[in-house]
Amino acid sequence: MAGGTKRADKGIGAGAVFVLILLFIVIVIGFVVLVRNPAPAIRLKGDIKGIGAATLVQFEVSDARHRIRKIELTVRQDSRSYSVPLEQMQFGEGPRPWWKLWAPLRENSVSVMATVGRKTLPELHEGRASLDIVATNDSWGRFFRGGRREVTRDLPVRLTPPHADVLSTHHYINQGGAEVVVFRVSPGTSESGVEVGKLIFPSWAVKESAPDVRFALFAFPYDFGPATPIRILARDDAGNETVASFDYRLFPKKFHSGTIQVTDDFMNRVVPPIMSQTPGLVDQGSLLKNFLLVNGKLRAEQAQKLVELSRQTAPHFPWTGPFIALPSKVEAAFADYRSYVYNGQVVDHQTHLGFDLAGFEHMPVQAANDGVVVLADFFGIFGNAVIIDHGCGLQTLYGHLSAIEVKAGESVRRGQEIGKSGQTGLAGGDHLHFTVLLDGIPINPTEWWDPHWIHDRIEEKLAPYR
Repeated sequence: MAGGTKRADKGIGAGAVFVLILLFIVIVIGFVVLVRNPAPAIRLKGDIKGIGAATLVQFEVSDARHRIRKIELTVRQDSRSYSVPLEQMQFGEGPRPWWKLWAPLRENSVSVMATVGRKTLPELHEGRASLDIVATNDSWGRFFRGGRREVTRDLPVRLTPPHADVLSTHHYINQGGAEVVVFRVSPGTSESGVEVGKLIFPSWAVKESAPDVRFALFAFPYDFGPATPIRILARDDAGNETVASFDYRLFPKKFHSGTIQVTDDFMNRVVPPIMSQTPGLVDQGSLLKNFLLVNGKLRAEQAQKLVELSRQTAPHFPWTGPFIALPSKVEAAFADYRSYVYNGQVVDHQTHLGFDLAGFEHMPVQAANDGVVVLADFFGIFGNAVIIDHGCGLQTLYGHLSAIEVKAGESVRRGQEIGKSGQTGLAGGDHLHFTVLLDGIPINPTEWWDPHWIHDRIEEKLAPYR
């Protein structure tokens, strides 16, 4: 009997130990759940280098498992804190509900935009300040207060905008053409250039040893009105911005217009090859509709592609002297306005932004000046094409080639043969389509063929600062 009691006591002891261990595990798990910090992620968009009069701050808060409960943006300076209002918040889908265990995980994200600086916080002064971003989710972490993430940046506060002093004179601008202005920027300026309407043409150092002396080669597009403002723009790394006027004279120009007869034979020859080499184009079900797709949508897409290619440019001019003009018959000039007529009806309107130069079949095509090839391939309406970069956003395009004799990345010299003329792309016959581009914007080639214009507009202005 005594032995039986002893066995029972032993069994109760083992059970109690098991319960205690289980209770301990539950307590530890609960403590970890409540104390741990399953925080959201914060990702800043762009590199914030300082706080200015109105510095744009953009960031994204994301969480794969919990809802984002609160986002705060604060600036601290001299032991004082200033709450910054969030101007724009764009929410994602949000995570799956906790009870839908079968549903896939979805990341909850919020894109945030705010303006920080003197305009929103008048108490700020020059010196240094701390920019704090805090995001909290709805998890049980930190004893039910939610997971918390904080990102802090210690930044300089600069409230005085940069300035730009104009150095060059005699700025004469032809509509559809280009011009150069030389100016000096104050220390701390991170970006500068010329603003023409809504277009911005960046500036470049005249020489590396004096980066504050800048020049901007800018265009006045053929379709801009004479009242379009032109001014120098300068911005520092804190987002402070200033504009400066300079004297110039604009010469408006009236461009030609004409009619292009579209035939079935022409469309049957040019449209199918372009469609076959442009996978993004969807067959519209008729030859005419496919032609209009190529002449309109594809033309617009390629105009944007030219802007993108312009970013592959050298920060200097590798050439001197005028650009080569092929001794050919001009079949179409820059900015000719074309009405396309099919079976007696006008079906489309487009502007021809280059020169069509015809000589003899498969005539040699020369590089207009020194540079580097950035494209040597089939290029939609231009067919087989070559684009050469001549530095500082200046590029030339050679289209409708029957043969390409260079490759992308290759350096070429003025007068070097780069291909043969042809009728690939939207070409009615064997010829060269030649375009001059500035930051992807087509400009009139005639200025670049003129040695006097090159000397007066570019060389003479840059020479005193080199």
